[in-house]
Amino acid sequence: MFFILSKIFWIVAAPSHWLGLLVLATALCLLFRMPRAAKACALAAVAILLVAWLAAMPLARDLESRYPRPSWPERVDGVLVLGGGYDSQLLRQRHAPQANDSAYRLVEGYAAARHYPRARLVFSGGSGLLGGASFPESDTARYIFTELGQDPARLILESRSRNTYENILFSKAIAKPRPGEVWLLATSAMHMPRAMAIADSGRDIWRVAENLGLLDYVVHEWVGLAAYRLSGKAR
Repeated sequence: MFFILSKIFWIVAAPSHWLGLLVLATALCLLFRMPRAAKACALAAVAILLVAWLAAMPLARDLESRYPRPSWPERVDGVLVLGGGYDSQLLRQRHAPQANDSAYRLVEGYAAARHYPRARLVFSGGSGLLGGASFPESDTARYIFTELGQDPARLILESRSRNTYENILFSKAIAKPRPGEVWLLATSAMHMPRAMAIADSGRDIWRVAENLGLLDYVVHEWVGLAAYRLSGKAR
């Protein structure tokens, strides 16, 4: 139920969705000769753009800076890589992996696994879509890790998780880490506070579309972190 409610909530809460609805509402109000309502909707849309322009990057930097990248530990027993919305259906159709802003999670996870040849590499990702997907994200992870040269014997795939909470829960059940083991977590910098509670640099402020997408990402992480804490799934 938590998963379903979180997905439905995000459909109506994403800033970019509100912007689109406000633009549509402005057009409808003008069409039906409602100038005051059109003005109010237009001003609200401008407000969202201003927030994206002025606040998205500072809020993103706050999340990104909470867990600075540490130096390599002397010993690592395992590396956990969290999924990032990879479309394995597209991989099946085109025989090539789909790339998105989370692709570097796989690259960094593989780099860590190479740095610690005896460590286990675990990828966690089923499907975060509300209706599910025909093929889990782990299919894409297997393809990319194999192409990079990862030893299949050291690769563990978790294919049922739908969100960050289940990423950690199901991965622990499969990997069974023992007390005293050292594990590395590979995920996006902004996603790290939410992931850690449970277990990019140089953007141009004038690029409106990117800043709006960044605002979506920031709000998604803040809302997700609050929801996990309120539901008792995170500290």
